[in-house]
Amino acid sequence: MQPRQREDEKWAEQIKKERQFEELEHLFSKAKRAQENVLHLFHEAWQGNRSQQRLGLVEDTMIEEWQQRKKQMFSMDDALQEARRAHRREAFATKGARTDATD
Repeated sequence: MQPRQREDEKWAEQIKKERQFEELEHLFSKAKRAQENVLHLFHEAWQGNRSQQRLGLVEDTMIEEWQQRKKQMFSMDDALQEARRAHRREAFATKGARTDATD
């Protein structure tokens, strides 16, 4: 396989990962809006002290899940950033090796 073709394939894979991450961010925002809507509807449906307690429990659970998803998103972003840096280092090393070979 040609070095140029291999580099193009790596860039294509990186772009694919970034698109997946963007889609995940979009879904994450959508889920957050849905969570807020559910809490609002739940609050409207239940009135009084007992509803406040239940609403608090539901909200705590949803916030915990939201924080877990956020951590997953950040770890995925970190992995993408590291892959991007590794690709740049490899491209720089390959470019340097080609320059040395032509001297």
